[in-house]
Amino acid sequence: MKLSFVAFRLVFAVFIFHSCSQNEQTYQFATGPKTTSYYNIGEVIAEAVEKENGIHLKIMSRDSANSELNAVRNLQLLNERQADFIITQNDVALKSENEAGESLIENGIRSILPLYPQVFMIIHNKSLQPTSLADLIVGRKIGLGPETSGTTKFARAFFNEFGIDNSMYTARFRSFEKNILSDSIDVVCLLTGFNNNRIKNLLKNGGVIFSFGDPELAGSGSAMDGFCLNYPLARPYVLPRHTYEKLPPKPVLTVAVDAVLLTHSGIDDDVVYKIIKTIIEYKQHMASSHDNELISQFSEQFLASNLRFPLHPGAKQYLERNKPTFIERWAETITLIFSVLIALIGAGSTLFTWRRQRRKNRIDKYYERVLRTEKQIPHFDTHQKCTIAIDDLKSLREEAFRQLIKEKLMANESFRIFIQLLNDTIDEIRRRQSEL
Repeated sequence: MKLSFVAFRLVFAVFIFHSCSQNEQTYQFATGPKTTSYYNIGEVIAEAVEKENGIHLKIMSRDSANSELNAVRNLQLLNERQADFIITQNDVALKSENEAGESLIENGIRSILPLYPQVFMIIHNKSLQPTSLADLIVGRKIGLGPETSGTTKFARAFFNEFGIDNSMYTARFRSFEKNILSDSIDVVCLLTGFNNNRIKNLLKNGGVIFSFGDPELAGSGSAMDGFCLNYPLARPYVLPRHTYEKLPPKPVLTVAVDAVLLTHSGIDDDVVYKIIKTIIEYKQHMASSHDNELISQFSEQFLASNLRFPLHPGAKQYLERNKPTFIERWAETITLIFSVLIALIGAGSTLFTWRRQRRKNRIDKYYERVLRTEKQIPHFDTHQKCTIAIDDLKSLREEAFRQLIKEKLMANESFRIFIQLLNDTIDEIRRRQSEL
């Protein structure tokens, strides 16, 4: 009896020690420079998570080399396990795999949830009065932020989609806070939360936000809808009039990419569960106490298929906490149609399998054509070969969308991955072209 009591005390002590050590553990949280939305949102999340759960998220605004962080660098730190949690852009990917040859997903990069829309804004002086995007960008000095940032990556992809390549303007790479209108910068590109003070300061100093067409056409065939069809991790976005006191005077049509909270598969499910629970359930309190409108846009209502990386199991557990079981949802329906299914399941299953296999075979052929081009990239030794390859891929993309409209391809995850693979291959060819 005495021995059993001692054993019980020992087990209880180990349990208490393990629980305390978990609560006291510090996690590295990569955000961004102190003037950015990443940093401001990261601080609010870290404060709430520590207060409610005793989990300490140590804010990082610079890396070990004392360089400022950005969306791309944050993903590198997470992939190298120098950070445990990061805020980054949903469309950011790394050029290379890790040392083991694994992809980011294979290396355990996982999503927790999208946080808020990062709005793409092109701001210029009133005196320019451009009639089109090309009229605004071509031949001018364009401020893109840090060269390796997600803003630069997105802006260049955006311009390329509208036929404006890197050689048609002069890129100016500055830190985020120094990316302002000046004698050396004619046009400023930003990809940030709509309430960033840098936007307000640019507008107060005579800046104007460029609109990409009629805001009423958003979601109804605008140029931004066309861009997002080819760049599926972005979406059309309308900035309301008078967002910044009396500016802009009219609504602005542009695009947005979600800022997302990521972690890796090595983080305990319970830790991630507590973090997402705090973010969702305390968002209104955090928004009001910190006077930050971006926080109120946190939501658990999102499609996981729109995230670049799979959900962490801890996040999935929280999001599915109230989800009824399959039997609970469909009990009455199953009872009603069970006898009909018995009669139709054989023929229906055969027909469904046949049609799905036909569509799958078609998308596989498109994959093969992209991968064949990707393997040839190292052998492209002239600008012309690169241009021909890019044109071929764009034609392939148009052909795929025509097949989709005719319902000869399925608008599923395989199709979305095909479009992303094709876009990434075009970007890789452009990088090869710039090296020649």
